[in-house]
Amino acid sequence: MSRTVETSPATRTRSVRRHPRGVAILAIAAGTALLLGGAGTYAYWSTETALSAGTVESGDLDLTLGAGSWTLAGALQPATAVDEADLGDVRLVPGDVLTLSQPLTVTLEGDTIAADLTAALGDDFTTGALADYLDVDLTVPGLGAETTPNTYRITGDTDATVTATLTITFRSTTDQRNGVNSTVDLNGVAFALSQATS
Repeated sequence: MSRTVETSPATRTRSVRRHPRGVAILAIAAGTALLLGGAGTYAYWSTETALSAGTVESGDLDLTLGAGSWTLAGALQPATAVDEADLGDVRLVPGDVLTLSQPLTVTLEGDTIAADLTAALGDDFTTGALADYLDVDLTVPGLGAETTPNTYRITGDTDATVTATLTITFRSTTDQRNGVNSTVDLNGVAFALSQATS
């Protein structure tokens, strides 16, 4: 047989009192969540106006090489032509001067442009077996001014083809058997054109 449990008036009053408070707390929590979650949906005044300045165009920097020609001069021999295909057969001795005449075209476009043209030397010329016995010199007549050895500064718009001269000199002061039976890779020389930043 089931029993009905009767609650006292005080118990009923406490239950009734707790119920509205719980509903209020839930309502506040829900409202806070809505405010936080919808914070990005508020709209404030804003405006924008596009420029009417038109467009600007980038400039250019380029370097191209023509067909170069080589000569070899010795202490007792005037300069004679050397075909590029035969350079591998050349045997340098102290006092020799191997010269490259290199046509090159420099293109610079830009309102504030300046660039440095240089002969960049590979490892064979800096740390190789013959590095201590070779001098390399670049001259570029009619194109900029030499600022440091083998570097020419060119300023302003330029579209010019000139002939650079690169000389590789086996120092005549190389004595005893220094530098014998050694090689230097001529492909380690590169003409480089770089925008100047200082």
